[in-house]
Amino acid sequence: MSEFLSIDSLYNPLTPYSPYSMTRDTLSLFPTPSVFMGDFRSTYMTQPSTNYYQMGQEYMASIKANMALNSAVQSLASLESQVKETVGNEALNDSQKQRLQEILDKIEALKEEIQNSQNKSAAEKQALIEKISQLQEEAAKVAGEISEEIQAAAASDDGGNDTNTDVSDAATETPEDVNSPVAQEMTKEQENEALEICQSIYQGAIGECGTEYDYIIDGYNGMKGTNAITKDNVTAVLNKWQEQFANGSGDKNVIETLFAEEMMWNSSLKDRGADGKIADPEHNVDIIWNIVKCLEERAKELGVYNKLIGQFTAAYNQLDDTCVDQSVVENAVMAINQAVTTAENAKKAEDAKKQKEAEQKKTDDENKVKADEAKKQAEKEATDTFLGDMREIWKDDKLEISDKVKYKDGKFVIRIQGIEYSGKDFNELCDNIAKAGYDDPKEYLSKQDMDVAA
Repeated sequence: MSEFLSIDSLYNPLTPYSPYSMTRDTLSLFPTPSVFMGDFRSTYMTQPSTNYYQMGQEYMASIKANMALNSAVQSLASLESQVKETVGNEALNDSQKQRLQEILDKIEALKEEIQNSQNKSAAEKQALIEKISQLQEEAAKVAGEISEEIQAAAASDDGGNDTNTDVSDAATETPEDVNSPVAQEMTKEQENEALEICQSIYQGAIGECGTEYDYIIDGYNGMKGTNAITKDNVTAVLNKWQEQFANGSGDKNVIETLFAEEMMWNSSLKDRGADGKIADPEHNVDIIWNIVKCLEERAKELGVYNKLIGQFTAAYNQLDDTCVDQSVVENAVMAINQAVTTAENAKKAEDAKKQKEAEQKKTDDENKVKADEAKKQAEKEATDTFLGDMREIWKDDKLEISDKVKYKDGKFVIRIQGIEYSGKDFNELCDNIAKAGYDDPKEYLSKQDMDVAA
């Protein structure tokens, strides 16, 4: 693992979808749910003349706002813990530590607002949730900038050697523990999608009395389920589960959770389409098969499949047997996930570098065009002024500038008998020619006389 992992982890600070990642010590820094909850009986049940339906609606809205705020508060606690840990990294300079300290100061100020939110409206609590989300994004941006600075400094220390990470080689640089999540950069949309799928799995496998397959596969409460897992989000799902749901599930990883919900002699395992996928993934073992298939597709895209073919073979062979060795499949899938995630990170870094270089080239080209245009415009304006002064002083509107007169480096230059004479404008050039002993500069500077003089 990189010694800067604590910095990278801030790229994806925990969101309101993270009810299972807090410790008792961390949560003690923030108000408990009771701070936000009112007493329904004392508020609503002692007023018989009030519209109970309306009060019930208001109460439920308040409960929802409280639950959302509590979840966001937990995310804020996690963010504070990560930032504090990162500030202590010896690799950071004073400027980088100061920027992280500013984030901590903003967290502290936001905590004070939260402490005083007991009597706030649902809209005001939603505003607090938005502030938490914005602070998470700001922290992620700062962490990303600091990470780039550290990488740039490391490249400089290496004598400017090329630091591009080969995607194929990157696939072998994985943590020793196959169940450790790999820090992964993703968009907010990608993160939310992965968290929705994880929540649906959790609710269907653990949150209900017994297994709810529909929740796991089709999604829970409007969220996406495992049928939304693709090669483009499979690593995000596996990593988000490890980050936020594995501890609460009691299982080492999501593969173990899915295995626990289905008998190992699933008859549909043998009935697959030409692409190896289940046409209608009804059972959880089929979901595991499809997870492996998505990882395979992604590994081939990244060019790391050959390095992982042994793990894929082990997983497929077990899933295709009547008696499945669950631990073999778990270890293979999680090891593959780490390797593919690492390769994805390397690919994203490489793509970002190429994009940055392309954008810089585009900017340089545009600036060069602008500079050339500005130079031509300046030359035209100076030449027009030169011609105007020449015609005015010599009282001849038909005069043209001699072809021997050139404009170079902001001055007009003419070569007479092997010597160059220059001036910033018509008057200065005439004076310099006259000082050199040529009594009539007109015969050198005007076009119609210049050919004769030459």
